[in-house]
Order: sequence, then structure tokens, then C-alpha cells
Amino acid sequence: MASVPPSNTRHDHTLADVLAQEGNSLPSFLNTVFGFLSRHCPEEIYGNTHISGQHLISQSYCKWRQKYLEEKAQQYLQPQNCEENVVPPAVAEEIVIAHDEVTGDHLSGTPAAVITTEATLGNTTPSASSSSRKSSKSTKENNLYDSTNGAVKDSYAWTQTIEDLEVRIPVPEKVLRGKQVRVTLQTSSFEVEVQEPASVWQMLLTGKFPHSIKVEESLWSLVPGEHISIHLEKSEERWWDKLLTSEDSIDLKKINAERDYASLPQEDRQKIQEFLWNKQQQDQGKPTSDHLKMESVLREAWNAEGSPFQGQPFDPSIVNFTTGAGVGDRVA
Repeated sequence: MASVPPSNTRHDHTLADVLAQEGNSLPSFLNTVFGFLSRHCPEEIYGNTHISGQHLISQSYCKWRQKYLEEKAQQYLQPQNCEENVVPPAVAEEIVIAHDEVTGDHLSGTPAAVITTEATLGNTTPSASSSSRKSSKSTKENNLYDSTNGAVKDSYAWTQTIEDLEVRIPVPEKVLRGKQVRVTLQTSSFEVEVQEPASVWQMLLTGKFPHSIKVEESLWSLVPGEHISIHLEKSEERWWDKLLTSEDSIDLKKINAERDYASLPQEDRQKIQEFLWNKQQQDQGKPTSDHLKMESVLREAWNAEGSPFQGQPFDPSIVNFTTGAGVGDRVA
């Protein structure tokens, strides 16, 4: 009797074929997957349900990332042949939490997503760890202080798209675990606190938003010893001129207001598709959508009562009309 493959690998052959057909391109593969979801279960993944598609994706991503880290840790430990019985401390942890409201240590309602990933990578000497941190310091700073369509402040940096915001707040090197971080998110304000070992809670950032956010769609994560990253989903699509009401405004005329095609409303995407199609038709000397619409109207009126062409074979070439003419415009 043939063995049944594990449930998490039974589709590997099919998915491998899809990946190959997409030229082994991960972006193309993911685009194919989300295209499939948009056609077969759009409401579950893109609709305004209690748990958004972003949360579902985040949970799945973090689950398999944790598995990857655990396997990498095992590969690292195997050459040591378990010479020591003491398990080395975890040196990497990521916490992702989203909830309606947080007040102090208490959660209001059930968290929408709580994912923890922890990896044990063996004993790392302080000197090696310190050297590694120094060598990558400039890279981390560049990543931290990205301010696309936002601003860099003394204790944080923020970026935005028309739909959401990303805030990065540096933390002390000894802030290594999610339980050392306390983020209070509300629709119009937030607070971020951290606690170093044997220390009291320290407020890193607090303030009010100029516009409201969707708390249930927002989440935060910790990069141990580096920074807290907070993703804020805007309640409405608009560009913010500041993250907090206490900030100076940025010049919205100078931001990059381009939008990804996939994020555009369906109506706008249809207009773009029609424009590109018409351009292609013009380049090939073929009728555009306006011409085709006018020809359809002309065909209906050709043999209508009172038409000068009644009884004649349909021949739109004998009629001159201007591209873009409306149904009620006169043709000659």
C-alpha cells in the first residue's frame, strides 16, 4: 500500500509545477496565488472580515518562518554532537501582535493575531556578537531611518503609502523579547514602552494621530536589540502630513504619490486597461472603443424611421463622426 504524504507536502508537486511555469520567480508565483484567491474566495482574503487577509498571511508566514529557524538551529547544533546538556539561550525573537485596544498589561478583547518565533543558534561569544553588530550598524541605520513619504525624528522614523503607515522606533540593546515591549494602540493615539532587565517601564513614544487608524488591522513586531516596527492601517485612503499632531507638517507636494496598480480601485484599473487598449488599437490602425461604440449606435439607427440611409446596406465609411462623440452628437 502506497504511503500517504504528509498533509503539508501533498501539494508540493503541483506547486512546484506552477513555480516552474512562472520561471521560478517568487514574485510571479505569489502573484499567481493571490490571483487565484481573488477569483475563488475574494471576500475571505480581501473583504472586510473580522480577521483580514493580511493577518492570515502574517500568521502563515510566521509559522513557516519559525519552522525554518528551528531547522537552521538544529543544523547548527548537530556538529556539536550535543557535547553540552545546557541549551544555549535564544538570540532571535520576533513578536507580532494585533488587537483592538491595549491598556497597560491588559488586552481588550481577543487578540486578532499573536505569533512568536524564537530561534536557538548556539553559544555566541560577546566579542563575536559585538563585532557582528558593529559591522552591520550602518546597514541597520539605513533601514531604520527610511522616511519615504514621511519623516525622520529624534527618536523614531515613519513612512507611508496612501493606505498605511510604518513606524520604526529604536530600542535599547537589552530589549530582546516581546514581553519587554508594551504597545498601546487606539484609533486616535498610541503609546510605546519598553523595559530593560531589572528596570522600570520606559516610555519611548506617545502621541495622537491627526487621523484615525484601524486598530484591528494594525500590528507591531520586535527586532531584538534593534527596533520596534509598527504597521498602522489608515481608516481611509489619504496622505498624512504628519504622524503625530505634535509634529511639523511635511510638504505633501513633494511626496511620491504613485500607487501600485494592484492597489487601485477596480474602476480606475478598468480605465487604465481601456486607455492602453485604445492606444494599441490606434497604433495598429484599428478602431478604438469610442469608434466601436459610435458604430454600434449608428448600426441601430441606420434603418430607423426617418433615417436617410434606410434601405441601404450598412456602410459606416460614408458617415463622418469625431472620436469621443457622445450618443446624442450629430454625425454627418
